[in-house]
Amino acid sequence: MFCVSFAAACGGSSTRVPVPPPVTLQVELVPVASGFASPLDIQQAGDGSGRLFVVEQAGRIKIIQSGNVLGTPYLDISSSVASGGETGLLGLAFHPNFTSNGCFYVNYTSTRNGKLQTFISEFRAATAAANTVNTTSEQNLFTVDQPEANHNGGGLAFGNDGFLYIGLGDGGAAATCTHPSATHKT
Repeated sequence: MFCVSFAAACGGSSTRVPVPPPVTLQVELVPVASGFASPLDIQQAGDGSGRLFVVEQAGRIKIIQSGNVLGTPYLDISSSVASGGETGLLGLAFHPNFTSNGCFYVNYTSTRNGKLQTFISEFRAATAAANTVNTTSEQNLFTVDQPEANHNGGGLAFGNDGFLYIGLGDGGAAATCTHPSATHKT
């Protein structure tokens, strides 16, 4: 037990006030779904459906609905995504007005013209209730060249101001280390 002393303002005497013991929190982990390959993010659409959208690094977003993983991915851009290590489909954010406009945003890496790049793209679902999205709805907002394949960010979130905030990472190449199976920069 810890005690704290305070000097009283009147009369100059001190009083010892015992500090209550720390609260012990108990946390229980409960599996919700399984069978994902390298899941990196999970989001809700804010549409009241209760669906959870799981981002897989290789370029797929899968839906958990009523405790089940739906068989067809919500979005599959794996043919466009360079993934592995610290690259891939790295983030997802739903537009604050998703229920009316069907827009959501992804952060992914791809190698085009021999250069690794990060793409921030908007996709539009035919309806907010749709369980699949056509990849032809992609509108690239902007592209950033990545000098290295490590230290990519990926986080996407809408702020209270309605702006989309994007974590891009620091460009990598901080130091070089040697791993028994490969040499890479960290």
